[in-house]
Amino acid sequence: MSEVYFFDFSGSGNVLEGIDRLLENCTRVREGRGEGIDFGRKRVAVKAHFGELGNYTHMRPAFVRHVVEHVKGKGGDPFATDTTTLYPEGARVTVEESLRTAAYNGFTEEGLGCPVSIADAPDGYNGVATAEGEIVDFVKVARAIAEADAIVVLSHVKGHVLTGIGGAIKNLAMGCTTKDCKREQHRAHGLVFYDEKCTGCGTCAAVCRFSVLEMVEGKPVWDFDRCFYCSTCRFSCESGAIGILKDGKERFQKGMAESAAGVMRVMEGKASVFLNFIFDVTPLCDCAAPAGMLVVQNVGILASRDPVAIDSASIDLIDSAEVFPSWGVTPPDILGKINQTDSWIHVREAERLGIGSRRYRLVRV
Repeated sequence: MSEVYFFDFSGSGNVLEGIDRLLENCTRVREGRGEGIDFGRKRVAVKAHFGELGNYTHMRPAFVRHVVEHVKGKGGDPFATDTTTLYPEGARVTVEESLRTAAYNGFTEEGLGCPVSIADAPDGYNGVATAEGEIVDFVKVARAIAEADAIVVLSHVKGHVLTGIGGAIKNLAMGCTTKDCKREQHRAHGLVFYDEKCTGCGTCAAVCRFSVLEMVEGKPVWDFDRCFYCSTCRFSCESGAIGILKDGKERFQKGMAESAAGVMRVMEGKASVFLNFIFDVTPLCDCAAPAGMLVVQNVGILASRDPVAIDSASIDLIDSAEVFPSWGVTPPDILGKINQTDSWIHVREAERLGIGSRRYRLVRV
């Protein structure tokens, strides 16, 4: 059973002091529970999602800054980092765009008190590969993260259209990997064309930035060997002629768990700490602009060394929070119901792969 430390927003405690208490508890030596974590003289990756351009519910830069200050206070050498996106329609597909968007959203060296970098620079493909899984053919960890001495993963907990919830596991799987690894995960959900729904408008081919889709006799034809499975074509289709496999969400979640396990394998022997921030919980992820109306009241912040335990606690705490009435959903798995999937699929799979446990003990700080 893993400890998950909880700072409750319903109290009167200072949030920044709460982050300090979470980190102190999470990194200290506990009798019979392994060694403590020492950031001293270590190059520490502080991994956060910097938010899509136009998204206003992403991680607060002030929270990242405070974690950076804590790491520096322990003698560590932190840098804040994120990776480029697979999908092309946002403002983070290249390293240059990612840094501009990060700055626009408040993630700068001056504001965070440490260097800000894109971990898969210079081209989005720079990484360290590790073994394949049952769903994904390979996992490739962004190089700056793979070469760090330690990592602190900061995750804004929110919904996701494919996974139900997005927390620490998703931040590892997607946020810490290269474009080709992201593509490998999305390939798992596939693309399905419904000919009878197609109007032949050609929008799907027009929006394909990778030129893997063309119109032939009034119908789209994909070159799936080159397709990035970014779903830009799918989201652009107003007639609903493009979908994913019937079990696509399940396959994607399992592939994502394999990717997260690959990241943890590359980081094996290095200090890893996870903080989940349960506030501004939206139905969609921070890649969306906007990500939708809030689902539940703000809950608090969690910390753990176990990504499976912290995501399990996040799902449970969201289910126990007050849901805004307009959503008309009830527990269990509120975010899964909104996104028409089972959020626990990737959590269970990550546990099966050995990177953590769903059994946890919640400790209030």
